[in-house]
Amino acid sequence: MTQKELKQIIIDNGYEEVVLFENYDYVTAFIGISNDNKAIYDYDLMIEYLMKKEEFDDEIDAIEWIDYNTIRALPYMENAPIIKYNLL
Repeated sequence: MTQKELKQIIIDNGYEEVVLFENYDYVTAFIGISNDNKAIYDYDLMIEYLMKKEEFDDEIDAIEWIDYNTIRALPYMENAPIIKYNLL
């Protein structure tokens, strides 16, 4: 699925205000929408996305990219997405 297709599905289901990640789009890591209309992404799937789709060399590089470039941007985004971490 492409980012454009995902956006259309979200809009078709009445969630026009949901903010998605754009650069990288992590489309395969999108897992749903919260009760307060925020996009939810799975952290482990975000890592997998970077390794497969964006050809990051190893998991550590992907983790560092997400932690530094994506998570640090969340406080500056209006209606920022939620990142779900798997603890077990």
